Amino acid sequence: MIHEHRFRVRYAETDAMRVAHHAAYLVWMEAGRVEALRALGFSFAEVEASGYGHAVREVRIQYQRPARFDQELVLRVAIVYASGPRMTFGYRLYDAANLDAEGPNAAHLMAVATIEMIWVTPEGRPTRLPVTHPVTPVLTSLERHPDWAEW
Repeated sequence: MIHEHRFRVRYAETDAMRVAHHAAYLVWMEAGRVEALRALGFSFAEVEASGYGHAVREVRIQYQRPARFDQELVLRVAIVYASGPRMTFGYRLYDAANLDAEGPNAAHLMAVATIEMIWVTPEGRPTRLPVTHPVTPVLTSLERHPDWAEW
């Protein structure tokens, strides 16, 4: 599954030149990951209430084009890898105007990223989701996109 999350760059996420700050990309990716889980039928709040959370282990971002205030963006989120307590998500950020345009190479890739997450207990200890957890069979059945880890 590749989840698509559309949004606009907010003024508070930009600098004096109205260019998005590099840290805003992490916020956008978190929102995309949470919305991808919601699209699967689970709110992240429900997962946390069941005693499990996500901790970031590693972030890799390659910025290719600047995002600007009020620009509509499309963030695509896919699972790259999942085993034991680890899950790696792949991200592709596009300018929505170019993504919706027709023709070869119309889409402008603005950033690519991978974020490795670890399932954790409320105490912050790495753990696997139990096979009996409602999210486990859904995540297990999802298509993996290992090519999203390569740039």
